[in-house]
Amino acid sequence: MKKMICILLSMAMALSLAACGGGKPAGEKTEDTSAETSAEASTEWTRQGYFQDEKENMLSILPSEDPEHPGWSVGCFLGEDMYGWYVEQEGNTLHGNIVPDYEEGEFIVTLTEEGEDGVQMVTEGGETYHFTPMDLPDATIFVTVNTEGRGNIEYVEGDQTPEIDTEYPSQSAQINLAEPTVYTLLAWPAMGWKFVKWTKDGEDYSEEAQITLELAETSDFIAVFEEDEDYVSPVADLSGVYAYEKAEATVDFMDDYVFVTLDWRDTAADVYRWTMAGYMDFDSLTLDYEGSSKAKVTFSKDGEEEDQEIEYEDGTGSITFSHEGPSFTWHDDQTGEEYTFEWVKAPDAEEEE
Repeated sequence: MKKMICILLSMAMALSLAACGGGKPAGEKTEDTSAETSAEASTEWTRQGYFQDEKENMLSILPSEDPEHPGWSVGCFLGEDMYGWYVEQEGNTLHGNIVPDYEEGEFIVTLTEEGEDGVQMVTEGGETYHFTPMDLPDATIFVTVNTEGRGNIEYVEGDQTPEIDTEYPSQSAQINLAEPTVYTLLAWPAMGWKFVKWTKDGEDYSEEAQITLELAETSDFIAVFEEDEDYVSPVADLSGVYAYEKAEATVDFMDDYVFVTLDWRDTAADVYRWTMAGYMDFDSLTLDYEGSSKAKVTFSKDGEEEDQEIEYEDGTGSITFSHEGPSFTWHDDQTGEEYTFEWVKAPDAEEEE
């Protein structure tokens, strides 16, 4: 588990990346012009800093420094889940959805001051957490990890091998520590590239992709990658346009990430369009996708797109390419049907006259 200082500083910086709460108050207050109500509405929020409960869940409450989001930035670690976003004061509480606007879902919380220095957090689902202040040690060691060329990095505290996240790979990281700590850094290349070396503060450090070391001083590590001249792309013969009866699919690759747009013509004016994307498993030549969309697209007599009506955006299924030749089988979980598409042309091929 990462050092507390690293976790809490990361939580403070993660407000632009993750999320935690929002919405309207659980109950609407009736209008009251009494002096007591006015005083309550103007109560200042006094609790800020870092807090922890008995289960080691963590909470940060800091004044917002973003003029577009006045109020307070609230971040929290609940078990393995991290949230963080901006909320405003409502009466004598902080209340809001701290899942960012650009992410789906919501996690609505209400924060109230509790006791002399504590904070109570109640979620919309009815869970209650009691936090008390925690001392945040000052970070004195600042380590940055970056990449040069096309590749990714992972890191973990200790001497274990970091787990590679192929869906959301990282090209940079910052580790802030209050004391020297052992970390393991791992570099892995993008398709068509190879790892060359690690550098530390501009000097060659190691030619091993995985290194375990004690981070004891502020430093800058860079994982250097270069193009692999001997690399032959396994997707060179898979990109292109495929067809099945009234359907046509365009397949594009960005390294091992696949984009598929499938148009199924219903009438001359109406087309059903599926958009699918995900990472290819090159052993099975299979793309298992989720979060795909289906839309009904309407065209004018001139062939111009006029309207698009989304039917769903949470589709799942798979596309498996044949090892024997340029074709693929599409399995759609929504209908349970399978269709085999045959390769027609390269994606940049000119239409025949």
